[in-house]
Amino acid sequence: MISRIRPCAKPRQRLPLNGINWPELRAAYRTFLGNPAAGILHILAAGRHSQWQRWVENRLERQAAHLAHRPIAVDLDTLVQLPPDTLGGAYARHMLRYGFNPQVFTTDAAPGEGLRQRTAISHDIYHIYTGFDASPIGEFGVAAYTLVQYRDLLNVFVLSFVPLSLTNPLWTVPLLRALGRGFRMGMKGRAAIAYPPELNWEKPLAIVRQELGLGEFF
Repeated sequence: MISRIRPCAKPRQRLPLNGINWPELRAAYRTFLGNPAAGILHILAAGRHSQWQRWVENRLERQAAHLAHRPIAVDLDTLVQLPPDTLGGAYARHMLRYGFNPQVFTTDAAPGEGLRQRTAISHDIYHIYTGFDASPIGEFGVAAYTLVQYRDLLNVFVLSFVPLSLTNPLWTVPLLRALGRGFRMGMKGRAAIAYPPELNWEKPLAIVRQELGLGEFF
């Protein structure tokens, strides 16, 4: 089902695994549950020079060729002045509420690598597109959405913790609902990487979701 949503990818194409840094992958699993940010940095390092990551980046570049060399500039102090029902206003409030730094996962992006910086910044913007909060269940929902969009190692890694999380009886039903919603959004929505949030900060969030093909979910 995933292969049908983006015509630029070949159906049933096997993801290449050469070049994955396996010690970094093991470090990601050791640290993620105690320190998610550290785990994510390890998994980014694990895939940085892999054929899989090159495959993902080449695919996303085809979807967002017009944005590939244009990084996103984020000024939360300015965006928070926008109404809360706009894309920028909702995003800034989300970031400030949880104390998130929009630059924290962009340290491996060299000058001119706008697309790599854009994909890192976009995680929290996708929270706003999809309506998932930053709770563990909300993070799984965003991971499901982004995996369908990107097909990347990072979100495969995050979702690999779903079986363990389902052992918590309080999470079972809401987690399955979040996963189903995230996967459906990813399949029905347009290519989010090609949508420039920096040109749409002032736009009402309802319109942004319509333009992304997500309006039916709200």
